Amino acid sequence: MPKATTVHVFSCIPALSQLVQQQLPHVNVITVNSPDVVRKYGNVVTEKDLTALQHAEILLVDNNLLAQMLHKLPRLQWAQGTWAGVEGIMKECIDKAPPQYPVTRLAVQSFSQLMTEYTVGWIITHERNWMQCRQNQLSSEWIQKGQIAYYRSISDLTIGVMGMGIIGKEVARGLKYFRGTVHAFTRNPPTPDNTSQHVDKYRHTGELKEFLQECDYIVNIMPSTPHTKDMLSNDILSNAKKDAVLINIGRGDVIGEGDLIKALDYNWLSAAILDVFNTEPLPSNSKLWLHPKVWITPHTAGVSRKQDVCQAFVDNFNRFTNSEPLLNVINWQHGY
Repeated sequence: MPKATTVHVFSCIPALSQLVQQQLPHVNVITVNSPDVVRKYGNVVTEKDLTALQHAEILLVDNNLLAQMLHKLPRLQWAQGTWAGVEGIMKECIDKAPPQYPVTRLAVQSFSQLMTEYTVGWIITHERNWMQCRQNQLSSEWIQKGQIAYYRSISDLTIGVMGMGIIGKEVARGLKYFRGTVHAFTRNPPTPDNTSQHVDKYRHTGELKEFLQECDYIVNIMPSTPHTKDMLSNDILSNAKKDAVLINIGRGDVIGEGDLIKALDYNWLSAAILDVFNTEPLPSNSKLWLHPKVWITPHTAGVSRKQDVCQAFVDNFNRFTNSEPLLNVINWQHGY
């Protein structure tokens, strides 16, 4: 058993500290409570918070909070983030050296499954037009025609997955379970030991047009990096397969809002299912809200559930205290 130590928890996730304490009874878990940390967005780290964390050596923390104090915690030896996305943290290192301590992000199978369920669920919902079924129900109309009655199976579709990290591989596995044809787009060809058996074809940088031409659904799971920003902007979607649908569960900056609306209005895409946006929360004046081809969810495709965050932290805590390599350490050069 690791020797007793202290862990600080600074997060808006309810009851996370209590769960960590249950899993690590020999550890002194200190909860940093702040009235400004009650929601996912807009939280502000105060001087009082910084004072409470000056002696922190191990920190379990929401990524947006860590970004505000990345270089302000002198005794920190390791920080575990509670989110998958790290672009806010990366921005703090644009003109500064990265911190000397490792930062690990949330990347667990259970989180990946949530993203897979979102993808599969929306493909089925869209293919069978269940949203229209609901509207028909509210009008007391029994309608068996069009896409409601004559729909495609996932096995009839080619689904393109952009990004083949832990989440991308799990999404590919889920789609292949339903006998879909899965194409993957990655920056570089995967090494033999990193190739997914659930991918039928890989495309790489320089082959984006060909990838888009092949796919009925385009599922973006790319992180936000200088290489992925605006990857689907600048009319590249004019190459998309007829009636293609975009599902974006990665990051909103893969395409500009104006470029996305143009792709929909020009019928380069038949629909867009969006969980992530350039600005979050999505402003009330965004044209996406009322666009007839857009379906919106509030960045909930995969959420940081306390049990998943706790398990990821405990796994890495045991590694840290045993001087073993940590899992999912941020690579400051790659940007994720």
